[in-house]
Amino acid sequence: MDRAELEIIIREVISQSADETGWANLAKIGILLRKKGVKYGKLSRFFGDYAHMVETRVDDSIQPPIAYARLTVSE
Repeated sequence: MDRAELEIIIREVISQSADETGWANLAKIGILLRKKGVKYGKLSRFFGDYAHMVETRVDDSIQPPIAYARLTVSE
């Protein structure tokens, strides 16, 4: 799978998982990526390679903390 294909898949799964604010739970994203055959290791590091199109955040106000991702505004 080349980088262009991965970018398309990333856009799809984040869009499918996102709430009304555009943020999607990283766990849900991971499930969808694996279903599409994407192997990524640690998801937060994987998205580091796609920082031009994906931003992440962690909600530490709850335990355990939950990580989220969304497509950047320019996408």
